[in-house]
Amino acid sequence: MALKGLDNVHSAIDDLVLKQNDNLKGVYLAGLAAVVSGTPADKGRARNNWFLSVHAPLNKTTATASKSGSNSIRQALRMPKIVIGKKIYFSNNLPYIGALEYGGFPSPVKKGSYNSKIKSYEILSINGFSKQAPNGWVRKAIVQMANKVRSL
Repeated sequence: MALKGLDNVHSAIDDLVLKQNDNLKGVYLAGLAAVVSGTPADKGRARNNWFLSVHAPLNKTTATASKSGSNSIRQALRMPKIVIGKKIYFSNNLPYIGALEYGGFPSPVKKGSYNSKIKSYEILSINGFSKQAPNGWVRKAIVQMANKVRSL
């Protein structure tokens, strides 16, 4: 004998799962936007080289530079409709992305980077870190995302 109201219980559970999925997706999108906007940008190549994938990280780069990170934002918006139970990767394969996050630029800087607009060299790092993200930014965004997920 079937229980009366069981369909209502199943429907309520399905609605709850969809709501939590939407909440989690919102945390992901906000966090990925923070990663993109926090990426130090000289010409914008690093900021424009974030790629979203499901199940495995992508191993690609683009030569296109964009200080707004428009390609990376488009990548983040390719988030699947259902994210619960899926491994989502947001990867950047540029060889210097690790130095931007963890430091590793020469300290002290000997010459700096040539700026063609001012026709001079300028120092863009201090103590081995980019001046735009002196303590990294990805790890901070991930901690904020984890805290928001815990509060859901």
